[in-house]
This record gives sequence, C-alpha cells and structure tokens, in this order.
Amino acid sequence: MGTPIYKTITDDILKAIDSGRLKPGDRIASIRELCDQYNVSQITVLRVFKELVQADRIVRHEGTGYFVKDAEKMDRTGNTLILACRSPKPVSEDDNFILRLTEGIQTRTLEEGFNLFVPRTIATVRMPVIDAAHMESLLRDLQEVPHPAGIILDMLYPDEMIAKYILPNLDGLPCVIAGRRSRLPVRTVSLPFEKCADDAAMLALKSGAKEFFIYEQGSNPWGGNRILCSRLREQLIRNGIPSKMIHCREKILMSPQRDSELIAELGEKILGSTQKTLVFSSSDYFTKVIMDRLHESCRFGSRASLMTFGGFEFIRKYDPPVTSLVPDARRIGVLAVEQILKNDMAAYSADLMTDYKIELNGTL
Repeated sequence: MGTPIYKTITDDILKAIDSGRLKPGDRIASIRELCDQYNVSQITVLRVFKELVQADRIVRHEGTGYFVKDAEKMDRTGNTLILACRSPKPVSEDDNFILRLTEGIQTRTLEEGFNLFVPRTIATVRMPVIDAAHMESLLRDLQEVPHPAGIILDMLYPDEMIAKYILPNLDGLPCVIAGRRSRLPVRTVSLPFEKCADDAAMLALKSGAKEFFIYEQGSNPWGGNRILCSRLREQLIRNGIPSKMIHCREKILMSPQRDSELIAELGEKILGSTQKTLVFSSSDYFTKVIMDRLHESCRFGSRASLMTFGGFEFIRKYDPPVTSLVPDARRIGVLAVEQILKNDMAAYSADLMTDYKIELNGTL
C-alpha cells in the first residue's frame, strides 16, 4: 500500500521547513494552492494543516493563513496560556457573555498551538468581592504552570487586586484584562464606548424624541458605562437638546425600592407628556424591568423609544424586540489571545478595541 497523499504533502512541507526553504514566519501555501499543486481535495489539505499544527510546526493566523512557527520564540516565551476567567453559566437567555468570550479564547489558543491552563481558583470568581484569600490561592495555582506564555484575566478582577497580587509576580509575563479598560500597565481588550455613545446619540436624535432619560449602572464590570452615558448626554447637548430635557439617573439595580421609584417616575413622565420620550438603559437587566412594567401602557416604539446596551437573548423575546448595542464577546476573547501572542512589552498600557453591532428593533 502506498503512502497516503496527505502524508506526502506533510513530509514535503516539513522538508521545506527543516531545510530552511521555509523560514520561521513564512506563510505556507494556501489551501487552494496546495489543492492545485497536488490535485487533492480541501479535506486532504486541511488534514495536512491539522497534522502540522499538532506537530507544533505551523500556526494559523485568522484571516491570513498558516505560517511556519518560530520555535526559538516559543521556547523563550512558553506554550501555555493561563485563563483566569469565571466559569461559564449554563446556556440561558439572560447572560451568555462568558460562554462566547471563552469560546473565542479557546479557539484562538488552539489554532496557535498553545495549551490552555484554567486555575482551580476561578471557580470562586463569582463572589461579589474578590478578596485576598482568593488572590493568594490564584497565585498558588499559577505557580503550577511550567511554561506560561501569558495570562488573561476576567474583567471582574479589580485594578487594586491586580496591582497588589498579579503585577509583582508576572516576571515579564504578558497580562491581558478581557472586557474592560484599566489604569494599570497591562494590555486590555474592551469596547469603544465613545463610539457606542455616538451611535446611540445619532439614533436618539433620529427618533424624534424631545425628552431623554439615561440610566447608568455604575457597578457594571465593563467599567465603561459612565463613559457611555456621560458621552451620550454630551452628544445630545452638542446637537441642540437642552440640558433640562435630559434626565440622567444612576444607581440602577441597587435595590428594588430604588428601581420602583425610577420606573414610577419614568411612567409618569411618558404618560403625562404629549411629546415623545427616549429611554436609554446601560443594562439589559434594567431594560427588562422597564419593559415588564411599562411597555403595555407606554408602548415603546410609538409613544416612547427605548434603547439598551448588552444584547442578551431575552431582550429579543419582547414584542417588539428591544433596540440594542451588542458587544462581540467572542471577538474580545480572540483579541485577548492575540495580545498575548504579540509578546511586546512596549505595547503595554494600550487599549485594544473590539467590535459591536446595533440591532435596530421595534422599540425605536
């Protein structure tokens, strides 16, 4: 029985790498090029690439192709990426952010031929307050990793804890916070909240509303809700809306009594006005409260307009679905891994922004 064709192609590429004809960082021929060269199917070529990735000889760069791996660089930087991120919740309609984030991290890590290490301690990262005992346990977990390449931190870890426990023990290891910005000398992947606010302002102005309510969830771990809400207000004023017609409300979702008071105020204003009102909520959970209590009487989409930030599935279940600014959680995970792979200390303290989309629905 002859040698399988995928094995022949694999051996040819390995010979080219070992002889120096293909050098570290060089791009491997594309799937189509190899199909034409060897007169084989895409399935055969994909098996070749799989064999070479598993052999740790090539890496895949999303959108550009496969490249010869720099073995010397890998030996120096390590081959295990540490993921200190909370465990995903079961699939639901109210919060699949971590599921998408970790899927992006896992996929990109495996594509690059890295191992992924998940510390045992992250099982307790759901705690309302991440305390010293948690951080000390996390450090012990990290010491078990023999060849770390970098660490990705959940956005729930506060800057003060990272500064006290993580930074002094990095020893040059790249560190990325996935999902929010930071004052620390670490890399971050977050949202362009200023652009989100500009887009929200544009939609708000097009809605024909004359009065505006903006609800800010200050405790949201994204850490950008204040930027989002304050810039939205600034943009409305810049476009001619009188400041007295813009009502900013903070401390939502802090207590049922506070939320009830805010909802009563909003309902009274919408029902008592002959002009259209626009409501912007920086939390889907507060938007749910608004829709559950007020939609039947206030008819969002006609008497009033409603926008939200988050894009959780339950927002799409209302009739009509709620207009949303939706972060791309999976892309955040992919970019977090790519920040680690840069391994460029000069890139620290720079934010990397990810994508989001606007889902225009019936409440606007």
